[in-house]
Amino acid sequence: MLLEKDIDLVLLDMDGTLLDLHYDSYFWMELVPEQYANIHRTSLEQATEIVFSECKKVSGTLSWYCYDYWTNTLGLDIHQLQHQCKDKIQWREDTLWFLKTLKELNKKIVILTNAHPSGIKLKDQQTQLLSYVDLVISSHEIGHAKESQGFWSAVKKQLNTDFSRSVFIDDSEKILVAAESAGVEHLMGINKPDSKKPAQLMQGFSSICQFNEFF
Repeated sequence: MLLEKDIDLVLLDMDGTLLDLHYDSYFWMELVPEQYANIHRTSLEQATEIVFSECKKVSGTLSWYCYDYWTNTLGLDIHQLQHQCKDKIQWREDTLWFLKTLKELNKKIVILTNAHPSGIKLKDQQTQLLSYVDLVISSHEIGHAKESQGFWSAVKKQLNTDFSRSVFIDDSEKILVAAESAGVEHLMGINKPDSKKPAQLMQGFSSICQFNEFF
């Protein structure tokens, strides 16, 4: 088994990999436009267009993931707003089983996420996620998004690894490409990050729907 023999370090994305992406999809695509429309007294259609337009401007950058940036840009308190739908924060189907299995195999488990620390805190309060892993590294602490090689260089230094005995699992093909460029030896995609949407196969990487397919 690859995971038993060739891997010591398991690097995991959070949203869409460990946790159901449905919360984030609902929050950014429905709740935020609705609140923007209410506060700025515009139609939902216009609010959605404005929010999505602003997202496109910073896609793939650290600002795209920054609650402070969106609070200032949209005039909404994102830190507070996230609590309105916190009941939607859920594990993906077999995440807990997977994390417990990794512990039994004595693997080091590190979350690598673009999530803002405020979001990480709320999701941990809802799931106790951090109690199942060894470390969480947020791109906001490093100053570079996961799409950037600056992020991976910093992670390599912090973990004192060359990634040769590592696996990285993420639901973003763009981020998997960045990890591959950084020298991560083993890569795996998640093709059903959102439980409410159909699975989509990745083009350039092997992918799984559930973690039990990894073994």
